[in-house]
Amino acid sequence: MKKIFLALILALPSAAAAYDRGELAEFNDQYRNGQYEEALEGYKLIIAKEPANQWAWYNAGNALFRLNRIGPAVFNYARAFMLDPRSPDIRANLDFALRQTGQSLVPEGAPAALHYLYYLVSETELKASAILLFWLACLAGAAAFLLDGGRGGAAAGRVSLAAAGLLVFTAVWLGARQSSPFSSSGVVIKAGGTRMLSGPGEKFKTYASAPEGRLVRILDTGDEAYYEIGLQKEGIKGWALKTEIERL
Repeated sequence: MKKIFLALILALPSAAAAYDRGELAEFNDQYRNGQYEEALEGYKLIIAKEPANQWAWYNAGNALFRLNRIGPAVFNYARAFMLDPRSPDIRANLDFALRQTGQSLVPEGAPAALHYLYYLVSETELKASAILLFWLACLAGAAAFLLDGGRGGAAAGRVSLAAAGLLVFTAVWLGARQSSPFSSSGVVIKAGGTRMLSGPGEKFKTYASAPEGRLVRILDTGDEAYYEIGLQKEGIKGWALKTEIERL
C-alpha cells in the first residue's frame, strides 16, 4: 500500500506543482503539460540562482524521474532532502527513487522514528545552531563574570552552562551525521552505472561496478579525472570517472 501511495505521488503531474512559488510557477505549468525537458531547464536556472531552494531541486527530481533518468533524479531528491529533511514530500520521493535502485532512505532494521529524529534538522541548521550556542555561552559567561555576586550573574551563569551543554549535544549530533550516507558522498548519474577501476586511469583493471542511482562514499578527490569511491554495503572501493558521479 505504501509503495502504491508513493507511486501515485510521483505519477501525478501536480507533484511538481505542489510548491508554486515565484518563478517555479511558470516551469510547473510546463511540467503539468508534459514538457518535462523544458520544465527541467527552468528548474536548473532557479537552482543556479538559488542553490538553497529545496523545491527547485525537488521539482527537478520529479522531471528527471519522468524522463527516466533515475541517477540524476536521486541526486536532485538527495540535494532537496539535505536542505529540508523534514519535508514529507521530499522524503517520500527520495525513498521511492532509491527503492528503484535497490536502496532505501531508512536503513533496513532501523526504526523509522529514530531515523526521522536523526535527520530532524539539516547540517546547515546544526552548524548555525552550534555557532549561536557558542556565542550565547561566551556572552552569558562574560555577563556572569561581570555580574559576579548578583542575582543577574547567577542567572547568566545558568544560561551559559545550559548553552554550553546544548553546544556539546549539537556537536555530537553533527559528528554523528558525518557517517550519514549523504555526507562526503555522491550519486552515480551515468545511465547503466559506472565502472570501478583498481586505480585512477584506463590502464587499471575494472573489477566492480556501481549501478545508476547508487549512493557512494567519495574517499579521494585528488585525481583530476577520477574519484575514489566506496560501496559501504559491499565493503569495496575503486576509482570512477568524476563525470559519472555527481557529488552531493
